Amino acid sequence: MNTHSSFNTSLTDSQLNAACDALRARQNRQIERQMKMQRALVAIMRQWWKRARQRAALRRQLMEMDVALIEKDIGVPAGTLGEEAYKPFWKH
Repeated sequence: MNTHSSFNTSLTDSQLNAACDALRARQNRQIERQMKMQRALVAIMRQWWKRARQRAALRRQLMEMDVALIEKDIGVPAGTLGEEAYKPFWKH
């Protein structure tokens, strides 16, 4: 027994098929949006991982070198390389 007495059951097959097609299209668009967001998130995570590895390598190299001399040679203010090396990976 149908508990929704106002429920219209007089749809034709073509109307029902059209409604199903519209629902599938909407679901496909939602899936595409979710996949796009996931791809963007993966790209961000890759960039963060790359930065983290670069900064870790820079920290290791800085421990072995005369940082003040290098900064003077490349023309950056004192402390710049250390700031970059110890910057959190999520900051550009």
